Amino acid sequence: MLAAAACVGFNNPEGWAGPTVAADDLLVVSTDKGELSALDLVPESGPQCDNSTDDDEDGWVNEGCPRAGTKAERGRECANSTSDDAVDDIPDDDKINDGCPAAVPLWTFPTGQEEPEIDLEAIYTTPPVIADTVFLAGYSGEVFALNLEDGSEKWRFDTDDNIIAGLAITETTVYVGTDEGLLYALDLETGQPKVTPFDAGSGIWGTPLLVEGVIYVASVNGKLYALDAETLDPIWDAPFEAARGLISDPVLADGTILVGGFDRTIHAVDADTGRERWSFKADNWFWGRPLVLDGTVYAPNLDGNLYALSLERGEPAWDAPFEAQEPLRSAPIIASDTLLIADREGNVYGLDPDSGTLSWSAPAALEKTVLSNPIADPPLLGVTVFISAQGGDLFRIDPTAGSFVKVVTP
Repeated sequence: MLAAAACVGFNNPEGWAGPTVAADDLLVVSTDKGELSALDLVPESGPQCDNSTDDDEDGWVNEGCPRAGTKAERGRECANSTSDDAVDDIPDDDKINDGCPAAVPLWTFPTGQEEPEIDLEAIYTTPPVIADTVFLAGYSGEVFALNLEDGSEKWRFDTDDNIIAGLAITETTVYVGTDEGLLYALDLETGQPKVTPFDAGSGIWGTPLLVEGVIYVASVNGKLYALDAETLDPIWDAPFEAARGLISDPVLADGTILVGGFDRTIHAVDADTGRERWSFKADNWFWGRPLVLDGTVYAPNLDGNLYALSLERGEPAWDAPFEAQEPLRSAPIIASDTLLIADREGNVYGLDPDSGTLSWSAPAALEKTVLSNPIADPPLLGVTVFISAQGGDLFRIDPTAGSFVKVVTP
């Protein structure tokens, strides 16, 4: 496991947390290493800056209105596309809407002012949002519940180990797996353990899957466990066991658990018994989370291929897999009837899900490393796809045209 960790950079963690939609125009996203921010994508600007009321009724007042500097456009200057920030006898700077951010951080955690200092090292877990609470796990091993409104801390729990896997959450419980292989069930309100942690025997890298009172956990020792979500007691007579480590997020579809790993194989496992139904082998690790739609499994692989397989038998559903330019770590998604997948170098492809052929004239070349999972959110600014790149860059992609813009923050 240590050799594998070194190979993917866990000895120098950078993080690859994807964004989370928290409201109609609010994203929670890691915009810098080891930091989490809440971004207002439609901040008040233009005429809304000329008063002290909450014009867009989102709980924040004048959040997109610059506070300092004589040369930055603000207020009514943000309501047009001309350069109009000349002040007295100071010439205009020829910059258009330079004081009008496209997205505004409403808060950032940690702030850097905490005593003692909080150092998350990196964030690999996409932060779930439940009601008015954001749940965050740092690579450092700490789990936090944060107030969505201002990022203030509600509680924290320290696992004393690194956290790579995403969090699974119910209305009462937060489940977190560690690189040591322990699965904790924490009380949603207090952050305290509810039962004795389950020991998977080796690192948990994939996000645990919670379905109808059962939690499925994959481990780097190659085992897939089915546990009672209340007690963390095993349900199957024995765990499913692969030849090598299982590292992708388990996915459930029609009674079948799909999970992949170091053995270069994606496994289809009966959710009730833990017995394998079929398997499909490729040329590299299956690490990205598979997508299942209308009886087809879309499985990304580090060999650069996106495979389409029959959910029933594991047989290829396309004439040939789609070949990306670089390895595929992030998960595929569907948006506006387009199948989107991003490779490691930030090339985003729009595909016909029935044939695997390109729907766009060319990939969207973000020119940034992409290892996180994208999200598609129909209510947010229309049908839009958001992708986080390493280093904190955030991109908005039109799934129909393949065009993209970088989300600019102050």
